[in-house]
Amino acid sequence: MSPKAKLLAAYLVVSSSGLAMAHHSNAAYDSDHPQKVEGTVKQVNWTNPHITFVVETDAKEGPQAGTWVFEVSSPGVLTRSGWTKRSLNPGDHATFDYLPLRDGKQGGYLRKVTLPDGKELTYSLTPEEQ
Repeated sequence: MSPKAKLLAAYLVVSSSGLAMAHHSNAAYDSDHPQKVEGTVKQVNWTNPHITFVVETDAKEGPQAGTWVFEVSSPGVLTRSGWTKRSLNPGDHATFDYLPLRDGKQGGYLRKVTLPDGKELTYSLTPEEQ
């Protein structure tokens, strides 16, 4: 491999690793102020790189009433933590524990779901915790 090709390859590795780190940043979420909201699942997007749940909150939630979008980790992480595509379905009512978006929009990063029967759906990013 020529020196120019090696330099180009090194540049591509370094520059793309920065993009990967930026993609996985949680800077958009306020981890200092976790919140909870009750609602009904309207849509599940079980896709890579992140699963999303569209939730319609209850009118009793007052200023939190409306449509929310919660992002969570990848299908692989949730599957290793015991979730399936059918763990949370449209029509399911639950309490959503999340890190809110810093910009104040209705949504956030989902940390835990508590179903009406008390069952909790959680996940771990590291295999050691599973």
